[in-house]
Formats: sequence, structure tokens, C-alpha cells
Amino acid sequence: MSLRADNAAALKALDAPAANIRLYLLYGPDEAGSEALSARFGKAMGQGAERIDLDGPTLRSDPARLSDEAASISMFGDKRWIRVNPAGEESLPAVEALMEATAAGDPVVMIAGNLRKTSKLLTYVEGQKAAVAIISYAPEGRNAEQLAVNMGRELGLELPGDLARRLVQITSGERGLLASEIEKLALYLDATPEEPRAATAEVLDALAAEGGEQQLFKAAMVVLSGNVRGTEHEIAHLRQSGGSLAGLLRITLQRAVGLSQAQNGQGQRFGGRGDEPTNLRGDDLDKAIVRMAEAERTSRLSHMVGEVVLAQELVNVARLAARGR
Repeated sequence: MSLRADNAAALKALDAPAANIRLYLLYGPDEAGSEALSARFGKAMGQGAERIDLDGPTLRSDPARLSDEAASISMFGDKRWIRVNPAGEESLPAVEALMEATAAGDPVVMIAGNLRKTSKLLTYVEGQKAAVAIISYAPEGRNAEQLAVNMGRELGLELPGDLARRLVQITSGERGLLASEIEKLALYLDATPEEPRAATAEVLDALAAEGGEQQLFKAAMVVLSGNVRGTEHEIAHLRQSGGSLAGLLRITLQRAVGLSQAQNGQGQRFGGRGDEPTNLRGDDLDKAIVRMAEAERTSRLSHMVGEVVLAQELVNVARLAARGR
């Protein structure tokens, strides 16, 4: 079975896992969306469920590991599920062994990135009755706004259309950052599904004033200006205030991409919001974009290691920008 992530059937499959489904293959260009779906599945399994983490290289060296783990029984009788992240074509033999096993065992969620239509792994999974393949595309336009509204509703947050649009603009529709901003709003208003709260422009402005949106944009421009000491100060401030280094890196990356497009005559002039000038040009700018994109991916795969990587790469980008002064 193959579904789109924005299809109600896909969400139902994750929210109410069926006993006959052995594998959920989450893939597509929106990797953050796939990871959000994985988290949704974990929530459906319950807080007490045990999660076993594997990855593609492990399954390549030991294809039987996946079916063995799925057949294992928890010592305490709790629910178990297996997450494979990242995964790719190297996981096919392990998936075949899982589907051919005599017993269903524990469910497996596999995050496989942007697979091609000719992928052998995808083709095999789509042909299995006991598997579901769900593709995630980056949300755009009204779809992104509706996604924001739906995310808010699940947390008990009522988002008017104009605020949903503003949140999409703030985050450039990046699903992980969008979810983070909506969660902050829900926590600020003490919203729950049982006791919903309505978000207002005043509340969003208040969060920005406390170091949310505007603070992240300001910090991003400190990085891109080549102010190394300022970058270190902004990172320390975010850590002390409980801010998001991942959010800072995403915004810095988005601004760097916008700068690159502007320098190549492909986008609007880089500026606004009281931005500081940047000295990144040419190869240094390209190098900064590649480094930040890789660091952002690393942060999604391992939170604790990711925080260290994000901080270091933000400083590295500031140093690259400082060379152009």
C-alpha cells in the first residue's frame, strides 16, 4: 500500500497501527516530515512502549537482525517497536527477511529519505500487503497553512488563517521548525486537546519579543556577518534561555540560500529586518550552505550529538564569513 502523508488514510494507519502491518516505510523529499510521522507512530504506541533503534549500515552487515528484533519479546511484557533511521537500498534483504518471517512480531518504522521511483526497496514494499509506504512532500502555499492549522488543533491550539500564514512565512514552511513554533505557542497558552486555546497575533508578538522569531533572525545575521564572538554569545544565550539551536541553524541556512540566489540573480535582494551585512561570497557561501545542511541532517539523527555539531558549524560559518571582511 502506498499513501501520501497528507492523506487521512496515512495518518489513520499511524495513529491506529493495525496488527497485520509489519512495516511502515516513511520516505520522500521532506525528511523532517517523515520523522514527524515516525514520532506520531511512537505516540500511538504509548509512552511505555520500548523503542529499538537500528540503522541501514547495521542491517546491511546483518540482514537477519531486523526480523530477529521484531520477534523478540520484552522482558517486562511492554509494547515494542523498531525504528530504522536512516535506511536505504542496503536494507532490502533485511526487509525481505522481515516480510517472509512466519510470525508478524513487533512493527517496524523505517525512515528512508528521498527514494527514487525505481528504488528496489520501495517497489518491494509497495507490493506487500503487510507493509505501508508513506511519502512526505514539503508543504507549500495553502497546504502548508492547513498543515499548521492541523498541527495546532492536535495540541489544542486554534490557529486563525492569518496566523497560520504568518507561521509558515516565519519558518519558510520547514516542517520541523513549524512544529516547534506551534508547540511553543501551545505551551505559552497552556493549550490542550481537552481545553483548547485560541492563538492571537498579540501572543505571537509576545513570544517573538521574548527571543523567539526576531531573536533567531537577529542571531542568524550575527553568524552571517562574520562576528565570531557574537555568534558564540548568541549560542550561549540560546542554550541558557532554552532556545532552539536547530531553529537558529535552519533560519541561518534559509538566509544563506536566499543570499546565494540573490547573488546569482535568481531571487530577491537579501535584506530586511534590520539585517547586518554579510561577507559570504562565492565558494565560501556554497561551502557554508553545504556544511549547515549536513549539520541540520545530523541533528535530526541524533539530538545530543546534534546540539554539539550545530554549535560548532554555526561558529565555522561565522569564521568563513569573517574571512571576507
